[in-house]
Amino acid sequence: MLIEGFEWFDKINGNSYHTIRITNLKDNCVIYKSNCIVYGYGDQYQHTAYEELISLKLVKKEDEYNHNLNRKRFIFRKQENMLKRDILNI
Repeated sequence: MLIEGFEWFDKINGNSYHTIRITNLKDNCVIYKSNCIVYGYGDQYQHTAYEELISLKLVKKEDEYNHNLNRKRFIFRKQENMLKRDILNI
């Protein structure tokens, strides 16, 4: 699975926000796409994605911090310094 994070920095308030998109690479279908902006920067998008995968029953909660397993299952990609309008239209 490909987990993509799209980050926007709000210069006025000094906060970072992100959206995510999760794609199944076997059939190239989008499994999940954010419909709202979430507060957080850095690797926070990975945690947001994992919460969605748990809610979709595609992964187990107890495996969230199993980094060796997750490196095998997921490809992480992040785009920073995007515009707010762009992260809403991924």
